[in-house]
Amino acid sequence: MPVPVRKLLDKETLDEWLAEFLARGYLTGSEIRVLEQDDDQDPDAGLIVVDLSRANTISYLQPVTGGEGTWKVTMEPREAVIELGAADLVNLGHEVTVLGSLLCFLESKSRILLEQAR
Repeated sequence: MPVPVRKLLDKETLDEWLAEFLARGYLTGSEIRVLEQDDDQDPDAGLIVVDLSRANTISYLQPVTGGEGTWKVTMEPREAVIELGAADLVNLGHEVTVLGSLLCFLESKSRILLEQAR
């Protein structure tokens, strides 16, 4: 049975991946950070948090259980309605686009890591 990618990840690796991603020049108003993971009961718990500044919501990026390196994003609900003008909506769209690019980047890195572990 293949090893879940989460078992191969640690905070240092994710910090390195995040730094590599950001070094590619992606611009975002979002705060992106890696969480400490001490939960052995849920090995696929959220690992990376992104605060979408325009949407006032937090998103968690995590590997999909049994997903062979696939990742997903979970967006928390907002407590209040938001209203955005044209520029803010475009900026939010850009933040979500960067989030999607980060997800693709993490999947690529995870698949390489899984291949090296075989």
